[in-house]
Amino acid sequence: MEGRNAQYGATILRVFLAALFIVPGIGKLINPAGIIGMLSGLGFPAASFFGWIVLLSEIIFGLALLVGWKVKYTTWPLIIILIVATLIVHIPAVSMENPMTLLNVLFHLIGIAGLINIFLTGAGAWAVDKN
Repeated sequence: MEGRNAQYGATILRVFLAALFIVPGIGKLINPAGIIGMLSGLGFPAASFFGWIVLLSEIIFGLALLVGWKVKYTTWPLIIILIVATLIVHIPAVSMENPMTLLNVLFHLIGIAGLINIFLTGAGAWAVDKN
């Protein structure tokens, strides 16, 4: 990145993307039955196992993203979570009667793009790990 303040753009993106995972992850931790029930209703095998994997991944990798630690590695589990949620939950729910369903898909695609951006450009300023 070029320019005196270029690193701050990546930092702002990194912090806000981290919040998009940490906050829902904590919500799932408070009520794990919600995510487990949803996965079970979608027909996921071992819904309890995958529910805990999702909620712990959102919290752990979200915190790693927040502090800028190993973003080359910590972005990928979050990208996978968003891709799976988009393909399995949000795209099948898209309907013309409810335009918010399409916005959910776009929201996830923007999250994926932001995470890929962080992967490609780095963590930015004020990161624990500059790699």
